[in-house]
Amino acid sequence: IVASSYGYRALQSALGSDTNLAFLKGSITAFLRYLEAPELRTLCGGSISRQLILKFVEEELVWNALIAAFASGELGPEGEEAFSWLLGELVSLPKSKALDFATLALEDRIRERLLQSTSQEVRLRGRKIVYIVDNITAKHENPLDGPGGRHDNDFADIRKIEILPTLDELASKDPYLPRAQEINERESRPGGLAFHLDSQFRLLREDMLRDLREEVQVAHDVKKKRRKSLSVEHLTLAGVHCDGRTPWSLQFRCTQDLPQMPNKSEKIRRQFLQNNNKFMRHESVARIETDGKEVTLGTIIREEDLLAENPPILCLQIPGKELERALRCLIGAESIKVVQLDTAVFAYLPILKQLQEIKDLSVEDEILHWETGKPLRPVDYSLSPEMSKELYKLKLYKFISNTSNDLRDILRLTRPTKLDHAQTMCFLLGLRNKVSLIQGLPGMFRTVVLRLS
Repeated sequence: IVASSYGYRALQSALGSDTNLAFLKGSITAFLRYLEAPELRTLCGGSISRQLILKFVEEELVWNALIAAFASGELGPEGEEAFSWLLGELVSLPKSKALDFATLALEDRIRERLLQSTSQEVRLRGRKIVYIVDNITAKHENPLDGPGGRHDNDFADIRKIEILPTLDELASKDPYLPRAQEINERESRPGGLAFHLDSQFRLLREDMLRDLREEVQVAHDVKKKRRKSLSVEHLTLAGVHCDGRTPWSLQFRCTQDLPQMPNKSEKIRRQFLQNNNKFMRHESVARIETDGKEVTLGTIIREEDLLAENPPILCLQIPGKELERALRCLIGAESIKVVQLDTAVFAYLPILKQLQEIKDLSVEDEILHWETGKPLRPVDYSLSPEMSKELYKLKLYKFISNTSNDLRDILRLTRPTKLDHAQTMCFLLGLRNKVSLIQGLPGMFRTVVLRLS
């Protein structure tokens, strides 16, 4: 096609020979899926692929028919994936050409169809398309390899990011993570605190997402796992539950009792729940499926009164961004399944939330601007006269040289707390310095020393 002077003309003639829906869903979709092949993108740096794409859209009759079929939802899953790929390629062209197709991507009917598609692949591409178009039509452009636009939970501002990921986010394979060199350079500039908090949030959250992705891969039989996750099938949507701990949660009634629960009196069932707090653990993450398809992730709300019923009722909280789409899938579903995931999201949650809220850091100079050899600033407080007197009275330096030192009397603790020489030095340094680095192997009392200081 490319080598012949008549190749493109013949191609356009063939593509424009018919515009009915069957032709669009058949031959046109197959042609576009063929152009998606990675091997084709490598030819001449991708220039051949771009030429074929542009020649296709020059055939206005078939191009306009394809747009209309996509907007009306008539293309079907294969056709929608092909169209979303094509539009993504068109808006990724050099800006002078991409702007011609940006107006199409900005149309409400096209944007809604991309972002609300039942196909995860189409939704991910849709987010990328919207992000690219917003950048090329804005007065100030953000780098396309920066944060934002990869999926429905990717934003430049970390305060807009939901802690619990969406399924589209877990399926995305290119998370934005700041590089070490970029972190070192930007943290040392004026206003580096904001970037420091941003990078810490993203890196810590990605650590959490890695474990969640692995569990999802286990569910898809991509990876193997020693212990199988708790799975509850044949659920029915029962209503909404509200209590004093959480604003709301959806109720799912089991059609039969859970095999882990003792089939005995309510009192014994309640005792089982109290003795096994990891069973349907409060605020653990669960994956929800309807009719064999993943719908969303949710947070388990452990209501023991409802779990003790026979058959039990499960309560799950759905993230606000996912709620509307999840409800559309849940209502009328023939089969609902919930799989409890083991990733300790509840352990990450308070730290990530705090990183989103921090506006000022009292140790900013020590963490971001300290240089080797520069003395650390002393703490902003002074020991109470009583504490100073106690340390002086015990002859501090002799106290340090002892093999074991009990701080119970000095700190008025309820039980003996003995530290060795190194641990005692760490304790005293923690009292005197705003920032201290405590190192040691597991079981070396690092956490105890930190809490005492």
